[in-house]
Amino acid sequence: MRQFFIERRARGIGDPIDRLRYLHEKLGAGPRNQAPRKRRNWKPWTFLPAFAVLFIPGFKASNPALQMSTLQMPALALPQFAPAVEVFSNVWLVDKSNNVESYSNGLRIDDRFAVSSDPRTPYPVYRRYQIDPARPELRAQPAGIVYHTTESDQANFDETQNRALKKIGREVLGFVKHNRSYHFVIDRFGQVYRIVEESDIANHAGYSVWADTGAIYVNLNASFLGIAFETQTQPGELPSANPAQIHAARVLTEMLRSKYRISQANCVTHAQVSVNPDYMLVGYHTDWAGNFPFREVGLSDNYATPIAAITTFGFDYNPMFVHATGWRLWQGLALAEDQLREQSAAEGLTLSQHRAILRKKYKTIIDTLKAESDDRENKEVRHAS
Repeated sequence: MRQFFIERRARGIGDPIDRLRYLHEKLGAGPRNQAPRKRRNWKPWTFLPAFAVLFIPGFKASNPALQMSTLQMPALALPQFAPAVEVFSNVWLVDKSNNVESYSNGLRIDDRFAVSSDPRTPYPVYRRYQIDPARPELRAQPAGIVYHTTESDQANFDETQNRALKKIGREVLGFVKHNRSYHFVIDRFGQVYRIVEESDIANHAGYSVWADTGAIYVNLNASFLGIAFETQTQPGELPSANPAQIHAARVLTEMLRSKYRISQANCVTHAQVSVNPDYMLVGYHTDWAGNFPFREVGLSDNYATPIAAITTFGFDYNPMFVHATGWRLWQGLALAEDQLREQSAAEGLTLSQHRAILRKKYKTIIDTLKAESDDRENKEVRHAS
């Protein structure tokens, strides 16, 4: 009941910065130095056989939104960030033997768990400022990278736990291979494993939205590559990954950006792109909601980028998602709301009218994509029979 009144009061605050600050204050667990209240996480893998590990694509075992303490909101205006200059390293394949690929930047990829999936066929993208659901552009190459956490069980990272660490790691790899969950997994020791071939689709992003300066991407399984860290989302500002994993992510990202000319603007976290289309809310998943090490991975900090689902399709956000994001992603939420209001004013519309128009376009796109997916499945069934 308390949350209902907080949400109702928040919707009456016109300024997005004041509204977000109000939600943080009212939903917070206390000051910054106060430890968050621990909650017992229900782990579905407890009831699965030993080989079926912990991560279930599309559903996170933990709920960081209910664990994180409030960050104090500074009373400063949000900065405007200039686009990062694109620099692509020259990275090439040096050797491939015994299921291991070696690259010129020191990256090593283990292919022992690699598996094929549905091939990446031309996927639709939409013009950023002239969205026409009936006239998408078709592309074939990966356009970006989404970073995930496996939310898998975590043994202490200590030499006395080597056996448990290796056992859990193998089970995670076997499970994500079976479900074709990601293109790559970075294990606790910083080893990079290829899961789904880069030419194929991984089931990593589900309902999702992102946009760069010219294009809008909807449901990113086909358009973006998925990289998962074997870790659990942790509260606070420190990365939920160890130094070996961060280094591996840096050289892997460098190779993929070199190979596909992927823009820094399209290297994002699952929390930034995940949406719930039934309720038109952003942040359906919260992995890497606020502490992804963009700089350490060699990227510009995309947390300051306006959340694309809000600005392009009129999505909203749940107060608990605000509670989970922390200061860095909070900037993207506030800037997105500012942009949406500016767009409404420029069109001579109220905010609610403008949202309704954008949401209608999104629904049309989703219905079209679903119909096309159903047609493909029906053709495959008829072909198989």
